[in-house]
Amino acid sequence: MELITKKQYGEIVLANIIADKPADWQISDATHVRVSLPSDMENMLSMQQKGYQFVDRMLDVTINLKRCTVDLQRSIRIEPVLVSDRREEITMLAQKSFVRDRRFHVETEYNQELANRIIEAWVEEIPEFYVCIYKENVIGFLVLKEAEDGKSAGIHLAAVDERYRTSGAAMSLYAKALQIGMEKGYQNITGYISSYNTAVMNLYAYLGGAFSNPQDIYVKK
Repeated sequence: MELITKKQYGEIVLANIIADKPADWQISDATHVRVSLPSDMENMLSMQQKGYQFVDRMLDVTINLKRCTVDLQRSIRIEPVLVSDRREEITMLAQKSFVRDRRFHVETEYNQELANRIIEAWVEEIPEFYVCIYKENVIGFLVLKEAEDGKSAGIHLAAVDERYRTSGAAMSLYAKALQIGMEKGYQNITGYISSYNTAVMNLYAYLGGAFSNPQDIYVKK
C-alpha cells in the first residue's frame, strides 16, 4: 500500500505519505514531507539514511460500542452542543493545544507559526463541532467524522483548554461521541493517537479502547 497526498498552506507544500516500506518517492515539488510507516527498526534505519527524522509513534484506537460498559450519561459533566460557528475560538484553542502534534508540526524542530497555519486550514474545512461551553467560552471541542461505510465514526480532532482539564470536559466530549455512535448504530468509534499523549491514551483505555497498528512518523524539509 502506498498513498501520497499533497496540500498547500501558503508557500508550504506538504506531501503526506502512508506506505508499507521506505521508497524513493518522487516529491520534488513539495517543501515538506511527512511519512507514516509501520514501526520497524529496519524501516527506521533506512529512513535515517534517506535524510528523514523520526518524530513520533502513532497508534490506531478502536472502541467497540457493543462492549462498552461505561455509564456514558453519568460521564458527561458538561453537555456538549453541536455548532458550526465559533471557528475563531476553536482555532485559537487548537493552536494553544497542539504544540507538539505531528499532524501539524511538519518540521524537525517545532515551528508553531507554521503549525498554526495548518491548524487554521484544518478547522476551516470542518463543517461542525461538538463543544463544551463554560461561562460563554468554548473550553473544549471534538470533531466526529463518519466512516465511508457508515458503520463507524472516527474522532478526527479534539482538544480541551489546559485551564479546564480538571473540569471533566474531555470525558464529556469523548463520552458524547460514544453516545452518539450508539444512537446512530455504529459498531465502533475509532481514533488516531500519539503514543506520547498518555492522558488521551488513558482516556481511550478507560472507555474500552483497543490499541493497534503502531506507525512511525518521519519528517523531512
